[in-house]
Amino acid sequence: MEEQPVVKPPSGTPSPATTYPYSFNPFTFPRSTSFAPGQAIPNFYPISIADTCAFKTITSGAMGYVLGRAMGLLLSSYEAITPPIPVPGQRELPKVPWREQLQVSGRMIGEKSTSWGRNFLFFSAMISGMECLVDKGRGHHDITSVAIAGCATGAVFAAGQGVQAQCLACGGMAAFSAAMEHFMHGGD
Repeated sequence: MEEQPVVKPPSGTPSPATTYPYSFNPFTFPRSTSFAPGQAIPNFYPISIADTCAFKTITSGAMGYVLGRAMGLLLSSYEAITPPIPVPGQRELPKVPWREQLQVSGRMIGEKSTSWGRNFLFFSAMISGMECLVDKGRGHHDITSVAIAGCATGAVFAAGQGVQAQCLACGGMAAFSAAMEHFMHGGD
């Protein structure tokens, strides 16, 4: 049986990790290629459903909702069990039966948890979708793309507060997004 020669890509060809968005990150939807070892990787990379902006936005929103619900559950549970602060001269509040207090606390925790989940859903879906659109528009992923997406997200969330608030939110989110990108991916 005769062995086939190994085809090497030209030396001037950049690696797929620098040309194909998100292929350098092992935590984003790992996939396997169907190319045999030693076979040259084609210039056209097959697109999977996980590489679309819609999928990334929906997935990020779902994960944000779950994380927001968990954060809301944790933080509002402390608020529900905090006793009222006695004020001098104020009459003492009547004792509430524990079952009624449990129902009120559970209802309050559920409302807060849902609110946090909804806020995290919108935020994570917005920033993920914006980042994906900016990456696709610019043709590559770098810290500038992340800062642009952060700026756009901040401006959208501060839309009802006026132009000055939008500018401040844009700058703040751009700086935060760029810092997180630098922290997570370093000098990539």
